[in-house]
Amino acid sequence: MKFNSFIESLREKGDSQFSDNQLSTDVISIDQMSHPINNDTRKMFYKYAAVKEVIQKFNNIVIGEIANFTEKKSVTHFEYKKGNKKNFVEDQRNILSIAKKIRRNFKRVIIFSIGGSNLGPSLMNDIFNENDLEIIFITGSDPDEYSSIQIQEDDALVIASKSFGTLETLSSYKEVCGNNFYHNTFAITANKSVALDFGVYEENIISFDSSTGGRFSIWSPINLVLCLLEGERGYKDFLQGGKEMDNACLKSPEDNPAFQLSVQDIIYNNLLNVETTLVANYDYKLRNFIRFAQQVEMESNGKSINSSNNKVDYQTGSIIWGGYGPESQHSFFQHVFQGTKQSNKYFICSQSNKLNYKQMVAQIESLVQGNEQETDIHKKTNTSGATKIELKDLSPYSIGQLLSLWENKTIFNSIFWNTNAFDQWGVELGKINTKKQL
Repeated sequence: MKFNSFIESLREKGDSQFSDNQLSTDVISIDQMSHPINNDTRKMFYKYAAVKEVIQKFNNIVIGEIANFTEKKSVTHFEYKKGNKKNFVEDQRNILSIAKKIRRNFKRVIIFSIGGSNLGPSLMNDIFNENDLEIIFITGSDPDEYSSIQIQEDDALVIASKSFGTLETLSSYKEVCGNNFYHNTFAITANKSVALDFGVYEENIISFDSSTGGRFSIWSPINLVLCLLEGERGYKDFLQGGKEMDNACLKSPEDNPAFQLSVQDIIYNNLLNVETTLVANYDYKLRNFIRFAQQVEMESNGKSINSSNNKVDYQTGSIIWGGYGPESQHSFFQHVFQGTKQSNKYFICSQSNKLNYKQMVAQIESLVQGNEQETDIHKKTNTSGATKIELKDLSPYSIGQLLSLWENKTIFNSIFWNTNAFDQWGVELGKINTKKQL
């Protein structure tokens, strides 16, 4: 059965009875409430997934079969979580060693990076930095971002770039540092030879695998920030959390967290023609999770060509938006409650007795239950489904599970759509034309 035919079979069934769905790991509980999904719909997804070998295809990606079919590469970020191949383990030893060196010898860390080399590490800084180490991120391209920064001898300068050819990263480093601080400069890259040619000392270069995609590279040495802030124990707990979630996502569909969230995404995107996904995080430390999620999903699934090199005739990736929940309630939530456009909604928070957690629970209750008894039409709100993702805590282990969950649901979506989640040819044209401008 083709994907469009499957969606049409769901549409023809048209059952208006909804059923909530709960599942959990040891540190994350997921509650899918009042979505237009019932048990019969889920069973139809399970049958379709069996025919299309959806779980098997995900397993094939995890074990290293060619998944990036336009570049004929396997996908290797899973190997850093598994930790059983020599070169990946060596990369991890190297980054932990460099992290110790930096903590021992430098008072401030300035990281030049952008895209996947920036979004994950800066999120780590938000979550785990208790102000015991100053870490500054510079993305380029506008000099106003870094014009006030004066480099000191006790600064560690880190260039994080997979290709070591990222225009914004290298140009901002040169403008800030000139040619005077190579002895303080470290490089994290999959292209060691170019880093050497640039001037970085060989002992200060940390390699990672070239088949690890930038938006999935938080598991690799790109995650220097977590090593600096939480040390070896924290980094290994983070990897273990990611590995445990990966294992959960290899289970049968009924008990598979990423698969169940993917069902939700497909229903909204392809059956209901809802174009956007709202992600609201209620922990201040997770306030920038939306930036990470946005890149993972929109760069992975902003695709329109399938594995047979044909243009798809259905919608693929959703538009991902959102923000910090307590703040967002005073900005765009009016649109959510009384606007005319529907969205696929996720709410994320760690469990606590704090106001932010209670706010999340109250917002979900308001969305799901509405105010049907309200007689003033101007005050009546929309009702909709909402998914609550509740973390036990914000430890490295729990955050590892959350990030793997989001990456894996994104991959499951691409498997349903039969597209390549691991290339990003669309962004290359802009790079080419920028170089022409220069």
